[in-house]
Amino acid sequence: MASNYPLGYDDERFESIVNQNFHCLICYNVLKDPVMCRRNEHYFCRGCITEHLRRNSHTCPTCADELSVETLQGVPRIVRNYLNELSIRCDHYDRGCRKLVRLQNLKRHVAECGFTPVVCGNQGCGETISKRDRTYHESELCQFRKLKCHNCREIGTTMAGMKMEMANINTNQVNTRKKLANTNTNMANIRTEIANVNTKMDNINIEMVGINTKMANTDTKLENMNTKMANLHANVEAKFQAMNNEVRKIKMSLNEVKDGFDHLKEAVLEKIERESKDRKQEEITRDVSGTASGGRENQHIFVAGGFGRNSVEIFNYRQRLWSLLKPMPESRNSASSFLYNNHVTVAGGYCDAAVDNMIRMNIHPVPDLSHNWSDFAAKLPAKMSAHSSVVYKDSLLVTGGINEDQDLYFDCIHEVQLKPPYTVKLVSKMPEPRVRHSIVLCDSILIVGGTKSWDCEDNLSSVLSYDIKKNECQQLPALPYPVSQMATVKWAENVVIIGGADKDGKALNNVIIYNIKTGNSHMLPPMLHRRTGCMAVVIENAIVVLGGSDERRRILKSVEGFNFERYSWQELPEMKETRYWATAVVI
Repeated sequence: MASNYPLGYDDERFESIVNQNFHCLICYNVLKDPVMCRRNEHYFCRGCITEHLRRNSHTCPTCADELSVETLQGVPRIVRNYLNELSIRCDHYDRGCRKLVRLQNLKRHVAECGFTPVVCGNQGCGETISKRDRTYHESELCQFRKLKCHNCREIGTTMAGMKMEMANINTNQVNTRKKLANTNTNMANIRTEIANVNTKMDNINIEMVGINTKMANTDTKLENMNTKMANLHANVEAKFQAMNNEVRKIKMSLNEVKDGFDHLKEAVLEKIERESKDRKQEEITRDVSGTASGGRENQHIFVAGGFGRNSVEIFNYRQRLWSLLKPMPESRNSASSFLYNNHVTVAGGYCDAAVDNMIRMNIHPVPDLSHNWSDFAAKLPAKMSAHSSVVYKDSLLVTGGINEDQDLYFDCIHEVQLKPPYTVKLVSKMPEPRVRHSIVLCDSILIVGGTKSWDCEDNLSSVLSYDIKKNECQQLPALPYPVSQMATVKWAENVVIIGGADKDGKALNNVIIYNIKTGNSHMLPPMLHRRTGCMAVVIENAIVVLGGSDERRRILKSVEGFNFERYSWQELPEMKETRYWATAVVI
């Protein structure tokens, strides 16, 4: 049967063998858009059975029951569910995509796949490349790409002068060719004269046989004629030599012009590349200038909870010493924490289920083992985890989050009063739900990255700015790539985005510095370890990153710090326990 219509899915594309009961009875491939005959429930791809009914007969090809396109029925839900849960390779597997997705998500993945073939948009190229490489190819690799010149006016003036010089050279060449043509004409005339002379000499020789009296005069004339011919030949040779010398000089001038143009081109390209590097270095230097957002008087890092942890420990940054404090009443992960009225407060998170309560510990004058945890009267807007929060005056602003027990993803921005009567108010909404994201407090609140669901495929690269006074959300320039489960800190006029998980759920060691005012992003040196679900703080003009999970999904207790003066990462003393999805503040 002809296959100019959509057949079922090839068995080789699936991660595991598909039961034969879920194969089309016409193309024998795994069912695509399945339908069935109404009486005996024989399953077919919609495309296969439609083509069969159009070309062959109006009966079921298996049971011969009367059948038409209008009487086809959908397959039972259990069949659709089974098919939708199958893991299948991308349509662009042969182009390099190694993604396995659920069948129900295949169409959406293919539409977004970075290996989709596209044609280079540069005029004259026409090369087919992967969609994810298009920008890099068109701007960096394509020989037909357009280059922006910063010295076009100067180069244009130089080129105009060179074109005028070339025109003069061409004029000289035309004049030289005319001279050569005249010389050739003169040579032809000379050859004609020589032929005439030879004719006359023959006549003279004939006359000499009979005229002996005229021999002496004839010899004299012949001698004079030979002298003239020798002089004429010498003049012609001199003219040819002069002409060859002039042509050689013209060739040398042309070569000198070409060499000068090549040197000028190389100098211009080097200048453009040097200026581009200088500008980029100036931007990075300008972006990271200034001091950190944390106060220099703070010298302790307070770390609480994490996946399967209720323990609490504190790090004396100057002494490089870890100590244990009173544990929390129960293990708690994916919570947020903040400082308020001499207390460290842990808000929400996931215990045995999502919670909305807040617990706190007094840290005045210093935190120690004698301090117990107590309940705080304020509560979050709902039972949630994987949210982000920040203190503004006497309020806690809470963004996003999830209630896993009810499968609810929040797109809200709430304000929780931290003083009686502890009211909760919905102040705004984000364009989409966000979990595993980060927020920092600047003149406004920056909401960075995250994911729209529990799946990293839904990671976001967008950045939002929430104006507290105007109560407005607006989009800012996006991050270089989608990321969730990362840590963030504020550094001068920048937000530093550290580690996290990419769209495949793989842990990253990338570090982005994002300028709040310009929206420009630059990459800092990568961390020593890949980390997702980690914590980060700023202390004494250094960025300190703690815990998380690495590329092998091992939970870490390692700690590393970045110093802008050294412009590198270095290992710090490890925590006493491994921590993933924990929370940390500087006190």
